[in-house]
Amino acid sequence: MTDNQINRTHIDPEKFAFHFLDSLQKEAPHGDIEQLAKQRLAAYLSAYYLIEDFNNLENKSFNSADNNDETLSHLSYSALLERISQLNKY
Repeated sequence: MTDNQINRTHIDPEKFAFHFLDSLQKEAPHGDIEQLAKQRLAAYLSAYYLIEDFNNLENKSFNSADNNDETLSHLSYSALLERISQLNKY
């Protein structure tokens, strides 16, 4: 294993999306179950694909010999948020 493989950041998209759903409101306002299901599905898919994009960008950064110093795991919090906002197409 190379140093890059050891230090690479990877987030499991499915686990992240389910944990994100757990943080949301559990009951439908006014008993609208269908609306709640649609909102939770949209939240799950957004979280899942956001993490997939993050992982792909992280892999791309690690695989690029020219960008090894700019990997997402070494960015400051504000720089990381800026990079993630660039990925958020939803």
